[in-house]
Amino acid sequence: MVRLSLLDKSSPTFGGCYATAFSGNKGKPRLTINGVSKKFLRMAEVYKIFADDWKHLHDFSDDMLIELYNGESYGTPVSAKNGFACGKKWLNVTTKMWFEDLKMGTLFKCELYADKKFPKWWLDQLFKKNL
Repeated sequence: MVRLSLLDKSSPTFGGCYATAFSGNKGKPRLTINGVSKKFLRMAEVYKIFADDWKHLHDFSDDMLIELYNGESYGTPVSAKNGFACGKKWLNVTTKMWFEDLKMGTLFKCELYADKKFPKWWLDQLFKKNL
């Protein structure tokens, strides 16, 4: 049996967590929008939907998108003015409430699908993972 050290950066786990920061770019935070994954860019559009009520208070620039990506991927600090982080927070709060309401029967999936502001692909993904 081979035992890898928790400090061995070539190991797929580092400190008990999957080490995404050590694959590909040697753990360096992204500096341009081209370094951000397509999946993250797609979700950033959903984050904007949930932060729409606070768009006058937050920044939705490319720099803020890169900042959130680096914060989630590499643990770098995220500004309180980051609009994408605000949207992600409210997405999590809102979807938690939706699932509670769906369970109680006070909300129906068809109501969410009827609301054109939510992308169908995202609702499909949300319900596939959680129901």
